[in-house]
Amino acid sequence: MFIIKTERVKIKSYIIIMPQPGNYLIWIDIAHAVPQVGFFASMGLGAILLFLNFAGAQKMFGSYKYIISTFTLLGMMFATMEIIVYPNVHNYKAGFIFFTFAEPFGVKNLFWRKVFLASYTFFYSATVALLSVQFIYRYWAVFNVDKLRFFTGFYWLIWIVYCTIFGLQYALGACLFLGLDPVSTEYFREEMINRYETNISTLPAMSLVAYDPADGSTRWWNLGGIANICYIVNVQYGIMIYCGWSMHSRMEEKIKNFSEILKKHHNQFFKTLVLQITAPTLILFIPISFINFVPVFNLDISLPSGALLCCFTLYPAMDSLIVMSVVSEYRKTAEKIYLAFKNFANEVSGLRATSSVGATSTSRPITASRPE
Repeated sequence: MFIIKTERVKIKSYIIIMPQPGNYLIWIDIAHAVPQVGFFASMGLGAILLFLNFAGAQKMFGSYKYIISTFTLLGMMFATMEIIVYPNVHNYKAGFIFFTFAEPFGVKNLFWRKVFLASYTFFYSATVALLSVQFIYRYWAVFNVDKLRFFTGFYWLIWIVYCTIFGLQYALGACLFLGLDPVSTEYFREEMINRYETNISTLPAMSLVAYDPADGSTRWWNLGGIANICYIVNVQYGIMIYCGWSMHSRMEEKIKNFSEILKKHHNQFFKTLVLQITAPTLILFIPISFINFVPVFNLDISLPSGALLCCFTLYPAMDSLIVMSVVSEYRKTAEKIYLAFKNFANEVSGLRATSSVGATSTSRPITASRPE
């Protein structure tokens, strides 16, 4: 049985935790528990997926097998980063604050804790970018096979650079546009004391305040942070929607002359992509859009939005489950492994039984017959 130690213990080191009306500390526990579930699920299902890949489940997939394996590994890294950083978000009126109580690896220095917080945004963006790369591959596999050369050999570096650029754009953009300044610090100071009983100055955090509380003027620099995030998310989501819709509307006509095996593979991967649009829409895109756009409307709200953010880590596990459930090659490979293991176990049991019988036979006392 595993005992999981959360960062709540570290919160107690500088927060006097007492139940108060409107206190949101319970949401910190939730925002820590859900990523732990996601972490173990992502590691377990991801390991099974990679093992099945290694055992031959991808022998018919061409270079697509590298995308599936890479995405699985990146998802496992993203889930790991989640439980290292334990990020939280709080929406308050015309702003939100992105923060963490965690001290990764015992690091107490505020600057380095901010680096860890920014690293989490890098992995989020890189994961979403690699998800869109899967859609590009499947689209080209049906409509422009010649372009699949960009997924072989040194061309693979294109996609590594692609994901890295978007990851850095998100992380550096968040640091640049959403850094705490005197206005945002004072804007959230009392709210953080009331809701989380902590001093904002002691936390690694990024924040957005859409309108200056003094005169109501628009804080365009902060809104640039929203524009940056929206650009990244919309580019990836747009690619997914375009490729998915094109395959939905034109694939049947395109693959009608393919062999039955290829038709089956393309149809299975199309079903996978449909689920891979639906799942991230609900888990990755809608939550981040809600968190970013609510401040623009300057509503009189106070929401522990970390409850939405902590669900991100569930997606890698869900993606592995989708692939293994829809693509028949994984089920066939799992059945082969099961039968091989069963036969091996039977052989071992048979050998032990034979050995036991032999040992029993040789241990019997030999009775000499008495001569007449």
